[in-house]
Amino acid sequence: MMEVANCIRICRFLTVDIFEYRAMKYCLLAIYLILSPLILLQGYFFLKNFELKYFVQYEPLYILSIYMWASIYCQPYTTNIVKTYIHQIEAWTIEDATEEIKQKVKQTWIYITVYMCTITALGLISAISYIVPTPRDKDLIFFFKIAELYFPQWENFIVWCLKPTFFVLTYVGVSVPGYTILYFNGHANLQKLMLKHCLKDVNAKFKHLEYIRWNNVEYHREIEEKLMFCVKRHVQLTENASTPLRLAQVYVLPFQIIGTCVMASVILVFFAFEGSLSDQYFRIAVTALTTSGMLLVFAVGGQGIEDMSEEIYETLSQVNWYHWNLKNKKTYLFFLLNATRKFKIKYSENISLNYRLGLEIVKAIFSAMSVIYSLQQKKYS
Repeated sequence: MMEVANCIRICRFLTVDIFEYRAMKYCLLAIYLILSPLILLQGYFFLKNFELKYFVQYEPLYILSIYMWASIYCQPYTTNIVKTYIHQIEAWTIEDATEEIKQKVKQTWIYITVYMCTITALGLISAISYIVPTPRDKDLIFFFKIAELYFPQWENFIVWCLKPTFFVLTYVGVSVPGYTILYFNGHANLQKLMLKHCLKDVNAKFKHLEYIRWNNVEYHREIEEKLMFCVKRHVQLTENASTPLRLAQVYVLPFQIIGTCVMASVILVFFAFEGSLSDQYFRIAVTALTTSGMLLVFAVGGQGIEDMSEEIYETLSQVNWYHWNLKNKKTYLFFLLNATRKFKIKYSENISLNYRLGLEIVKAIFSAMSVIYSLQQKKYS
């Protein structure tokens, strides 16, 4: 299973290891200290001299800079989640799995690796698009406008000092905390498949259950051992997964909200910007694609976590328990009740991170597009 090991190694590097280099830590600290006052300064100017025209121009990258600031702030915590909690769920290793399970795990890790690499590539392309100068840079990037207004003699120096940071900012933005969720899914998927296999295997030794006598001691002892093993393993997995899921509820929600605002602001500037944006179409396209990819990571990752508990419950409910003794039936009932507890990244009683929330966000964005387009049509009619 060398290919799976390579995929896990790549995903771990993109999720955790890249942030362990001392140079990266110092770079993130320096960017964080520079970005914090710049965000406050831009917010101050928005409040002091608010004009809709300038707000529309500078809003997308302002919200995006807040997203990246939050990513840098949360990066140590998401890294700690991976190092401290996610690796604790390794109850089974890939060597314990059957060939069928190995193939499924391999497929999952390949998908995760390809997705991470694709989003990373899109993010870096997006960063390059903002590094390459265009005539409208100062109309879209407020930090460049500040350099022109207040430090004209140092303008070029300041601008070219800021531009290389776009690579780091973009990567941190796409990787935190989305990659952490995907990485968790990859590790948890193996445990889910192995537990499902054990549940299906409870009665496997006894082919003809209808001929087993109710007082067959060997049969009931075998069922008891297998069932207790599954119960203990399920409790272990649930306890080990509960902490990272609880922490994810804290960290993911702000990113989900800010990411949605980024998408809405990109659409707003596309429809409401005064003047031509023909030289900005590529930037807008890659920014929208990258942001969509980040939001999709949240939806896919959240749904994957939710599906795990549902699949375990469905497998458990299909176990043939009719020939078990009373003690094993009670254990099974306890297990069944415990398995009804779903793994979720939950924001409230009715809102969880899944496909449904992603679909609602898409509907809201398209509704906003429709309203803005209608207003634009009325304006020019």
